Amino acid sequence: MAELVRDTVFGHLLRLATRGRVLQYAEQKDPSLWRAYLSDEKTRGMAQHGQPEPTAHNEPVPSSEDSSRTRAGDDRDANEATGQRIDTEKGRDMNVVEWFDENDSENPMNWSRSKKFFVTFEICLLTWSVYIGSSIYSAGTQTVVEDFGVSQVKATLGLTLFVAGYGVGPMIWAPMSEIPMIGRNPVYIGTLVVFVVFQLGAALATNFAMLLCFRFFTGFFGSPVLATGGASIADMYRPKKRAYGIGIWGIAAVCGPVFGPLVGGFAAQAEGWTWTIWELMWLSGFCLILLIFFLPETSSSNILYRRARRLRKLTAIENLKSEAEIQGEQMTPKDVSLNQVASRFRSIVNQRSQIALIAIIRPITLNFYEPIVLSLNLYIALIYGLLYIWFESFPIVFEGIYHFKLGQEGLAFVGILVGVIVVM
Repeated sequence: MAELVRDTVFGHLLRLATRGRVLQYAEQKDPSLWRAYLSDEKTRGMAQHGQPEPTAHNEPVPSSEDSSRTRAGDDRDANEATGQRIDTEKGRDMNVVEWFDENDSENPMNWSRSKKFFVTFEICLLTWSVYIGSSIYSAGTQTVVEDFGVSQVKATLGLTLFVAGYGVGPMIWAPMSEIPMIGRNPVYIGTLVVFVVFQLGAALATNFAMLLCFRFFTGFFGSPVLATGGASIADMYRPKKRAYGIGIWGIAAVCGPVFGPLVGGFAAQAEGWTWTIWELMWLSGFCLILLIFFLPETSSSNILYRRARRLRKLTAIENLKSEAEIQGEQMTPKDVSLNQVASRFRSIVNQRSQIALIAIIRPITLNFYEPIVLSLNLYIALIYGLLYIWFESFPIVFEGIYHFKLGQEGLAFVGILVGVIVVM
């Protein structure tokens, strides 16, 4: 349980409040372990050619005797940990922090099966809690028409803008979760807090414009898991098992829109459209509390970055850095196609901001410069369009022709879930 909680938002806050006296990591209990976390191969690569890559086969690796003589002869020209001479032109004196060994328990790939299953459940719950927010509104469309005096077409904008919000959001939030200094949890939790709070604005909207505004922003801030949930699953499972985890997560993603009209239908039938929003707030609020206490960080780059930062603090050795951190330092706006856009900010933003800018620009450039990415995006857009057309067309058929009530009409969507399970 301690290992599960230690890397959660609650665990970080608890360590901050107690100044690191509880939920300590192994290196905090025994700072002398810092050498065990170094990758000799990558550290030598840094010394030889300034990149955290293993030493080439044709380059001699210094023996322990040679290393001793090197340290004794000229400490300034050799890496202290490995004894590797530092190339004066391309080499850098940098100690690369890695996993303790291939069985390091902090590596998400090495988590126990029960821990992986529980975290997968949390990601699925988060996905379902956000995804249900799109279609749950459709059950109350008729009462929106009555309360605000708008047409049926205008009332559907509450669904359209929510979907537009979580279509735009991942273009910003998903790249940010890949930045080692940020990781996945701050993006998940930070945006989910806003998502929950903004449900109050939507439920208490005093006019139609206010409702639409909050529907767009709740979709925007609820969107990260829709694009990054699969990446969180991939963080934990090795390639031969990864497809199963992502498949289960995909079912959870479909469950959201499918159960939205069913859950919201009975509420809208009894209390009007506002109760569909209250239900969404309760569900996402419960999910937020659960994730704050029990969702650990899954990004290996972020875990190693924080390990390197702890080791620097414990040992006062400033050249202890993770591989992702080193690569981040070497990133420049030249790494993206839209370098002219990035270069404008180069003189006014710090290094982290540059990395964030590059991470945000890169998916946009990939979309337009890689035909396969653009084609896949267009295909997904078509499928999404068909899916959400059903949420507005089903009521016309099942309520108008077959005289279903709102709650009963939601049952018509269960067939979509059955189809997904059959395909799996």
